[in-house]
This record gives sequence, structure tokens and C-alpha cells, in this order.
Amino acid sequence: VYLSGALELREGPPEAGVSRATLADLLRHAPIERFLEAMAAAIDGPRAAEQDLVINLTLGDLGRTWVLRLSNGVLLHAEGAPDAAADASLTVTHDLFVQLMTGQAGAADLLLGADADIDGSR
Repeated sequence: VYLSGALELREGPPEAGVSRATLADLLRHAPIERFLEAMAAAIDGPRAAEQDLVINLTLGDLGRTWVLRLSNGVLLHAEGAPDAAADASLTVTHDLFVQLMTGQAGAADLLLGADADIDGSR
């Protein structure tokens, strides 16, 4: 990173950045916990302070589940068994999850796509 920064100072920034497709391909290999940590960091605490939500997130093709809890403006996550009292349960494929996190897919893909299933409050 240091040498890349030094090169940019001497020769200027690169002509083109990394494409979304290349970024999504790289992120397919990132641990899911990094995405969940980024989501937690992006929460607007004051706006979310009154919210109290529990969401089960399952990546069906990986057979892994996380319970996401939003309370007092803080998003916490833990991998494990789904919470039976969750407000909603979302099952998606790993690929769709990465697309959602990188902006390549949106709410319509989540609600209407074949790679997602939502139980509970939409």
C-alpha cells in the first residue's frame, strides 16, 4: 500500500479503478463477518436508536446462519442457530448477498428474485 501511494504521488492516480465485477469477485472470497462488521459500522446510531429488530440471515448454499440484532442504534451479529422470535428470516445465496453488499443487486432482486426467501416482516 505504501509503495502504491508513493507511485501515485509521482505519476498520478490510475486511469481506471477496479470494476465492480472484479471487486465482487474478490469479495466472494471475503469472510461474511467482514460484511456484517461493515454493515454495523455504517448504521446511523441516532436514527436507529428507537429500532429494535432481530433478523436471521441464512446463506442457504453455504449452510450458515447469523442472527443480526439492532437495538439502541447498535447492530450486533453472531453466527449460530436462528432465533425463533426473530422479526424476519432472510435466506439468500452467497452470490446474491455479495451482489447486495456491493450494490450490484437491490431491493427488487431481494424481494422478487429466485435466490432469496423472506419469512416474517418484509
